[in-house]
Amino acid sequence: MSAAVSLVAKSVCAGCGAGGAMLCPRCQATLLPAPPLPSVEGSSSAVAVWQYAGAARTLVLDLKLSGRRAAAAPMAAALARSILRVGTSAEVVTWVPGRRRDTSARGYNHAELLGRAVAEALGLDARALLRRRGHRPDQAGLSGAERRRNIEGAFGARLSGGAILLVDDLVTTGATASACTMALRRAGAKRVEVAAVCCA
Repeated sequence: MSAAVSLVAKSVCAGCGAGGAMLCPRCQATLLPAPPLPSVEGSSSAVAVWQYAGAARTLVLDLKLSGRRAAAAPMAAALARSILRVGTSAEVVTWVPGRRRDTSARGYNHAELLGRAVAEALGLDARALLRRRGHRPDQAGLSGAERRRNIEGAFGARLSGGAILLVDDLVTTGATASACTMALRRAGAKRVEVAAVCCA
């Protein structure tokens, strides 16, 4: 079964709780467009779909904290549409690697689910190019400067030439996306495009 198809499941709407889909048309129409993304060092472009509020925030938390894999489907579909709208030169899709403890607890890497579904929608290869180095405290609750210091050197990347599309669920200060982008650039990527579902 394809990644896109396997993510589709009968569920309840993240916005209103109505049965039938993770995001009903009425709630989808209420989602706010993402604010301008913070600067992502080393990236050639950056795009986000929604503001991290309302049903969009619930979708992210359902996927990240509640083990609801089906939440990835509407997010990946919206992200793929946004990427197609602005255009992409990417040859490969990758994602921000989750912390091992979190990935083990939920049974999957939420960003990988998004990345693989986006890659399928765009007809691109999906590869796990990034890895985490050592243990770092969670970024939640840290200031922008603290996030940048905390995440510095936290990622390594496999040798990867060409153009890469980096996918994540949420960009807040841009510190994690910047660290991942720079790791990919050091590994040989000529171009890194960043795509996130939400921007806070």
